[in-house]
Amino acid sequence: MHVELHDLYAQAEAARKRSMLLTRQLRATERKAMENWQLIEAAWNQTEQIRAQRLAARTDRERLRYSAYARLQARLASLPVIEQAKGIIMARYGCSEDQAFDVLRRASQRKNIKVRDLAADIVAQTARSAPRRRPSGPAATTARSDHERGRRTVSGDSRDNHRASA
Repeated sequence: MHVELHDLYAQAEAARKRSMLLTRQLRATERKAMENWQLIEAAWNQTEQIRAQRLAARTDRERLRYSAYARLQARLASLPVIEQAKGIIMARYGCSEDQAFDVLRRASQRKNIKVRDLAADIVAQTARSAPRRRPSGPAATTARSDHERGRRTVSGDSRDNHRASA
């Protein structure tokens, strides 16, 4: 019986030592997990700081670029230019409004540029190539007729002074 008791004590001592070893391993693993968690938190915080800096560095235009409101504003701003370009195409080629837009869209795809940019180019080229017109209206007509008659108008004319005082 004494041998059995001695064996039980030996087994208990071995179990205690194994338990202490496992406890040390558990503590080491917990410390390592805590260190890893701290590294993860630090990396996350750094990522958030970088993201905040990038967001702050963007202009308002870039910030709004991805919002539905910004896209709608851009479409509204480019609509008149696209309509002008469609009108130019319709006048040049004698096509309908839908056909003009189709021509504009296909050319945009072929050149790999946005429709609004292509439309702006068409309008600008047309404006540059348009013949210069004389100003029209009553003031221009009066100035032209005075010049054609050989008269010289002077703002300090006595008739002007008389009208101003009356």
